[in-house]
Amino acid sequence: MNKKFKVLMSTSLVLTTVLTACSSGGNSGSSGNPAPGSSSPAPAETPKTAEPVKLRFWGGVPPESGPQTVVDKWNQANKDIQVEYVRFVNDESGNTKLDTALLSTNDAPDLYITYSDANLNRRITAGMAEPLDELAKKANFNIDEIIGLNNIRKTDGKVYYLPATSSYQMILLNKASLDAIGEKVPASWTWDEFAALAKKLTKPGQYGVYFNPAWEPIAYDMAMTQKPTDVYYGDDNLSTFLSLPAFKKGLELQKSLIDAKATYPFSEASMNKLQPQDELLNGKVAMAHSGTYLIRYIKDEQAYPNRNFKVAFAPIPQYEKGSNVNSGGLGDHMLINPKSKNKEAAMKFLAWYLTEGNMDMIPGGRLPSSKKADMDKAAALLIEKADKYIDRESLVQLLQASVTFKQFTKTPAQAEIQKAFKEEAEKYFMNAQPIDATLAALKKRADDAIKAAK
Repeated sequence: MNKKFKVLMSTSLVLTTVLTACSSGGNSGSSGNPAPGSSSPAPAETPKTAEPVKLRFWGGVPPESGPQTVVDKWNQANKDIQVEYVRFVNDESGNTKLDTALLSTNDAPDLYITYSDANLNRRITAGMAEPLDELAKKANFNIDEIIGLNNIRKTDGKVYYLPATSSYQMILLNKASLDAIGEKVPASWTWDEFAALAKKLTKPGQYGVYFNPAWEPIAYDMAMTQKPTDVYYGDDNLSTFLSLPAFKKGLELQKSLIDAKATYPFSEASMNKLQPQDELLNGKVAMAHSGTYLIRYIKDEQAYPNRNFKVAFAPIPQYEKGSNVNSGGLGDHMLINPKSKNKEAAMKFLAWYLTEGNMDMIPGGRLPSSKKADMDKAAALLIEKADKYIDRESLVQLLQASVTFKQFTKTPAQAEIQKAFKEEAEKYFMNAQPIDATLAALKKRADDAIKAAK
C-alpha cells in the first residue's frame, strides 16, 4: 500500500505542475498563447551594429610600396570608416581608366591621387574634383598651417586638391664608379659640369648617364633651373621655346651625350622602354636622372641582387651656378570625387593621411608635404636598414638643402605642349631635323595649342 500511495502522489504532483504551467501568462518563456485579457512584453531586439562607411581610394603607387600599410593602419583604428586602396598605373591608359571610373556610378573612387599638373588642371576644369575649403574646416584641418596656401593653386578662389608629397628630382650615382675615377659626389654643379662627368664615367659596358625617354627631354629640367615658375609660358602668354635659351642648350646637351655614346641611343631606350632603376641598379649606367621615388627600388634586394655598390645623390644641375632650383615639388595631388556619397568621411581620411598616415609612404620614396614633418625622421625612414646600398651623407644633405621648387600657375594646353616637346625632340635626337627647325616647330605647335585652349 505504501508503494501504491507513493506512485499516486507522484502522478498527482506531475499533473499539478503541468496544469499550473499551462494556465500561466507565459512569463516562463514558453511558446504558449497568453491568457485572454493578459499582455505579454515584446521580445527584446538585438541592437544592430551600424555598417561602416566604405571608401574607395585610387592611387598610382603599388600597394606594397606603402599604400596598403597606410590603409591597413587606418582601418584598424577606424572601424566606422573602412578604406579600400585601388591601384591604377600612372600612364595614359591608366589615367583613362581613372577618368572612366570618375564618370561612372558603380565602384567610383571616393578620393584619388593625380600626379601631373596637366591632369590636375583638366580634372578640376571637368568637374571631377570637389571643393575642399568647407570640408577641411569641418575636419579641423588647417590647410595653411599644414600645407601652406601659397603652395596650392586655387581655381575660382577655391581649393580643389591637397598635395601629399614633397618630391625631389635628383641625379643618382653609382658611387663605386664615381670613386674609381676619383670624383666626389657633386653638391652644387652646372649642366656643363654634369655633361663632362657623364662622359668621364662612360666605359665599356656602362654608359655615363640615363634619361627616361618617356619623360620630357632634359632640356625641360635645364629650362626649369633658368625659369622656375611657368617655364613653358612667357609674359605674352605664349610659349618660351625661342625666348628661353636653356631649351636650346638642353636639347643640344642631351644630343651631344647621345652622339658621344655617353648615354643610350634614343631609339633603343625608347623602343625597349628602359627604366632608370633597372639601368642604374644593374650597373648598366653610372648616373640616372630620376626622383626620390626611385629609392624604394634601391632597397629591393630580391629584384636587384648581388650589388656591390652604394647609390649616392646629387642635386639637379643648374643653368647658373649658385642657384638650387628643383624640378620636383609638391605632388601626389589628392582630390575628392564630387559624386562621392561620403565626402566628409573622405576628408577625414585625407586629413589623417596628410598629417600622419603618409609617414608610412616614406620608405617607398615619398616624403610628406606637411610643413610640420620631421625631415630627420623622414631621412631615417627613407633609408631604413639599407645603409649598405645608400650613401646616407649625400641623401641627407640633399633633403636638408634649401631649394626653390618649380611651379605652374598657368597650365593652358600643357598636355599638348608636353606631347609636342617629346615628339619634336625625338626627331632632333634621331637626326631627322636640325635644332633650329626643332625649336621653330615646337614654338608653333605650343603657341597654336595655347591659342586653341583659350
